[in-house]
Amino acid sequence: MISQFYVALVEPPSICARVIAQNRDAYTVQTEEKEFFAELSGAFRFHAFDPQDLPAVGDYVRLRRDPDDIAVIEELLPRMNLFARREVYGGHLLQPIAANLSTLFITIAVNRDFNVRRIERYLVAATAFGVPAAVILTKIDLVDDVSPFIHEVKEVAEGLPVLAVSSAEHAGLEALAPFRGPDCTIAFVGSSGVGKSTLINALLGSSVLTVNEIRAGDDRGRHTTTSRMLLYLNDGTAIIDTPGMREFALADASTGINLAFADVATIADACRFRDCRHRDEPGCAVTEALDEERLQSFRKLEREAAFEARKTDPRKAAEERKKWKTIHRANRQRERF
Repeated sequence: MISQFYVALVEPPSICARVIAQNRDAYTVQTEEKEFFAELSGAFRFHAFDPQDLPAVGDYVRLRRDPDDIAVIEELLPRMNLFARREVYGGHLLQPIAANLSTLFITIAVNRDFNVRRIERYLVAATAFGVPAAVILTKIDLVDDVSPFIHEVKEVAEGLPVLAVSSAEHAGLEALAPFRGPDCTIAFVGSSGVGKSTLINALLGSSVLTVNEIRAGDDRGRHTTTSRMLLYLNDGTAIIDTPGMREFALADASTGINLAFADVATIADACRFRDCRHRDEPGCAVTEALDEERLQSFRKLEREAAFEARKTDPRKAAEERKKWKTIHRANRQRERF
């Protein structure tokens, strides 16, 4: 189940392996023969300046077995892609979620926690990181008609696949067939309680992952999956379960916003003013054509992306400091006179 492309990158006596689980500094890796625990070499750890420099679930690595038969990861092999988020609580570092994905399924349940704005946030992130994405609606057995939900999602999905399934009734699972295969790695992301673990159990055909009941008051879930884990389906598909995320901070999202909100950019070409901010300008094509909620979401994500850019881009941070110095200087002069 190890990609032969990566196997060819590793010369004996080193071994090619894939990271299938991570718990702090301990890794579970799988080779073509078996799986075992591994740790980072001292040199690897010394040269890793950022969390994204470390192996994530789905990564391929080069490792060796030392004289005590301990597996040591020496090198992170080239990634096809990496899906990540900004650290919570305002941190500027990236928190890797999963690597080398052929499809990222943005998972949302059609219950009271259904939120199209949350889907937009994940789509922006997936686009920013160059990760192919699709949207999957779960728990469709809870509603009489899933069509309105599908229609609402398609309006913001910019042509991406939108699937609808019921894990409890094993309905719609065949729609995932085009995304499966020995060379495919799929991952499910979304809030707690949307049914990621239940869906994976249905695909596996057994209750491998623990599931919890959602809260009766608001249909929100309790954390079931607490760490990322890669499993294999019978057809060789690698499938990654991720912990539910209530907070998903964007990272490097400017490009993702422009692509995920391509309708805004297209309509903006018809604005009367070339420097239109799409707020209260007369004759603004964007404000006239777009739904107010989608426009508000675009503005919010755009502000967040600009804030994240200032935290990580020294030039933009300097420009922001210069702007506020000018404002404070003007305020002081106004008070003086």
